Amino acid sequence: MTHRWSKAWALILFCAAVLPAFPVNADTTGLTSTAMPTPISDQQYLTGSFALDRHLDGFEAPLTSTGEFTLSPSKGLIWQNLKPFPDTTVMNDQGITRKHDDRTFETIASGARFHQFIALISAVLGGNWDPLSDQFTITPAKTATASNWQVTLAPKNNNGLSEQISQIIIKGGEFVTHVTLHKPSGDRDEITLSNQKRHDLPLPDDLANLLSGNPD
Repeated sequence: MTHRWSKAWALILFCAAVLPAFPVNADTTGLTSTAMPTPISDQQYLTGSFALDRHLDGFEAPLTSTGEFTLSPSKGLIWQNLKPFPDTTVMNDQGITRKHDDRTFETIASGARFHQFIALISAVLGGNWDPLSDQFTITPAKTATASNWQVTLAPKNNNGLSEQISQIIIKGGEFVTHVTLHKPSGDRDEITLSNQKRHDLPLPDDLANLLSGNPD
């Protein structure tokens, strides 16, 4: 598998790990109120930079990709890889599409169920644990503060996720800054998020066109 496909599948695995159908009113009353960033509303969007490191058995160094992302809870997610290979992954209600550097497009996944992706990615990046608690046991660090908190998500035994993910560790302050996906194989994916800013809608035209499926 090439580095480019490794990056794409790592992103899909991140989505698959946190995106089954969850109830939105699950009980998370046991969680400390400091173990969360400031929420992103449906009338806002979030921009930032990412570094994705894939730590694979048999490789001394991780496979690394870097780029920028845009998340709109009401519109979708744009994951723009800049290095080592430029391409753009777009996730919206229609599914997951990749735009290559030669401006060709590739559908990775499609179907009605993908409308859940954005809601659940927003839940993770926005620190909204309620939609996740039906499928994960959620444990905040006892020393959590508003500026330095950590939450561990462990798949519950009856949902099948434990075959793909052993645990997800999410860290942050005002924003989520680090997501680590540990796999039963011993491999792990680490996503570091930085330079994050909230903006009010509407999106810039180029980003809005990407999320609407009209990139030109």
